[in-house]
Amino acid sequence: MSGSSLRQPNEAHKGRNGFRDSYEPADKQHPDDIAIRNHRYAQWVLKHKGTPLPSKETLRDLGTKKPFPPEKLKYVEEKIKELQRQHARDLDSLFSFQADELRQLMLDHRRCIDDSAYMDIDESYPDQVEFRNALRDLEIRMRECPHHKRALEEALSSLRYTYLKALLPLLRRRRMLRDRENDLRKRREAMFPKSIEEYRKISDREVQLRVARFLMADSLEQEKMMDKFGWAYRGVDPLRAAYKSDAEFNAEIQDILKDIQASDPRKRNVKFKQPSYARFDSLVDPILPYATFPPVS
Repeated sequence: MSGSSLRQPNEAHKGRNGFRDSYEPADKQHPDDIAIRNHRYAQWVLKHKGTPLPSKETLRDLGTKKPFPPEKLKYVEEKIKELQRQHARDLDSLFSFQADELRQLMLDHRRCIDDSAYMDIDESYPDQVEFRNALRDLEIRMRECPHHKRALEEALSSLRYTYLKALLPLLRRRRMLRDRENDLRKRREAMFPKSIEEYRKISDREVQLRVARFLMADSLEQEKMMDKFGWAYRGVDPLRAAYKSDAEFNAEIQDILKDIQASDPRKRNVKFKQPSYARFDSLVDPILPYATFPPVS
């Protein structure tokens, strides 16, 4: 179908999924098709997207205040996934609905075929010629079914617009929460205690372990960690000096890292016992022994 029959976007609504309002039908030859396809689309919405009347208990709870859902990244991502799954279900339902309509339309057309189209037409009678041409045009129109294509595109456009209208705010919210988490992570990584008391007050276990690894590392590894996390010399020198001078704090740091290494299964030297069937296989000859073949001449 030609692009002139489609609704063209207005530049004023660029980036907002807006459409230019027009009082002229897209198909001027068949203006009633718009009302028909809007009615059919409304039927599909009522059947597949409608919600039943709420129960009495639900109506009573409408006036009560409910806690707002947590504004966390995991919650927003789950909302996005659920919206995507719902949109996929809506598309599947819409395509099935319109495929059933098209099939029923073709069946009705086949049942009401006018046999007079196969009768002999006297070219000297203009009425008969006009009647034959009208039947041919109808047959071509039913075969191409342009109004059904427009109905599909119209419904798909409306469904897509509704989906994007609900999705875009969630995507913006997810981006904002991700940026916020990245900022918090960077600030947490750049945080370095200046005293033993500040180190012991750190509530984030990951930050505490990072500082402990830094204190026990050699000078080269410490330089790498300072470049990676943005630590300055004046920020790390007080605690580093306390680690070297305070034997109790030194032992505390070593005990923390020893506990981590003991609980980490990757640090354990686990030897697996070889199963008996593996030793048995090494004693028998292979089923298909290797064979040497002469080169192809």
